[in-house]
Amino acid sequence: MSRPKIKTMERDIGQPSLIKELLIGFCLGTANIIPGVSGGTFLLVFKIYERVFSILDNINRTNIVYFSGCIVKIIFKTKKANSWQTLIDFLKKNDFIFLFKLIAGAVVAIICFSSLMKYLIVNHFSATYALFFGLILISIIIPVRMLTDKKFFLILFVILGAVSTIYVTYAVNPYEKVKMKSKAYEAGYLKSLDLKPVKKDAKAFFLAGTYTPDEYGYAFICGAVAISAMVLPGISGSLVLILMGEYFEVVSAISGLKTFNLDNILFLGCFAIGIIIGGLLFAKFLNAVLKRYYNATMAFLLGLMIGSLYALWPFKKSIVMALQYIKKDGVIIIARNVRVYTNLNTLPGIGHEFYVSMVSFAIGCIIMFFFIKKEFKN
Repeated sequence: MSRPKIKTMERDIGQPSLIKELLIGFCLGTANIIPGVSGGTFLLVFKIYERVFSILDNINRTNIVYFSGCIVKIIFKTKKANSWQTLIDFLKKNDFIFLFKLIAGAVVAIICFSSLMKYLIVNHFSATYALFFGLILISIIIPVRMLTDKKFFLILFVILGAVSTIYVTYAVNPYEKVKMKSKAYEAGYLKSLDLKPVKKDAKAFFLAGTYTPDEYGYAFICGAVAISAMVLPGISGSLVLILMGEYFEVVSAISGLKTFNLDNILFLGCFAIGIIIGGLLFAKFLNAVLKRYYNATMAFLLGLMIGSLYALWPFKKSIVMALQYIKKDGVIIIARNVRVYTNLNTLPGIGHEFYVSMVSFAIGCIIMFFFIKKEFKN
């Protein structure tokens, strides 16, 4: 059965103003940094889902070559005004200016909220994950409602999606990743002591190489996979990053941009390249798959979301590291008695943390219920 049609935004009347388009982009960026809130859902809410996919589909070899030619003419030709007008007409014709405005607003939102998300995860882990849990739990309604034919065999795809998510979550232990990175910093720290004397009152030193080549490569892969999820209604790109164990790394790198740390810029550059390549390739792949296997795809996405509840369970076993070597603002420091959460779920104890988490969970449910109601109303 064919995919249900979604109304697109009329372009001939009521064209959004610059501020409105930037605000839409800001909302998209906010959605994509919060696990459980799907950027694809917001595209539906704002009635621009198919419009954005149409723009992405226009990013092909022919248009890339033409765009490059326009840039060359602007740089080397004498009549730059004509070259600029040609470029602007090309961007308007393919609706790329609208896409640029969305991206600009999204980037601003992600930069603004990355530090907040990092703080919440570090200092209020259970309450933050309870919010995420509530968001995801209610958003499961989205792929269920988008199924056009609820046949029994689709349960197999739901199970496959759930098992895949739980397996990835179980395989990626955040504590082991933190431990390995701490050991790498410790080795560099001890090596530097032999090469350069340190003052007695010095607590930190500058060290290049925050990320290994493998981490840069993994950031590229995560970017490609995350953008594939971001464009799907009901699926959160940030949730995918959590499952792949990369969410905190990405948020930390974004929040560290204020120091103009070259390592963070390079890391996010690899992540961004993954997003661009993954987005361009996946836009075409998704259109083809949804047209041919719409219900099976939605059932698999439903399974992914159900399985993600295991990863987002707010109460997890934690381990206190007596010494942890970390890099902050380009400086290696030694943190003591740091609590690191694993991927092993536990039952909550009755107390302040439990009550705060329950309130946070309820807030997450209410927020997502509002957006789902708005989405299906549209």
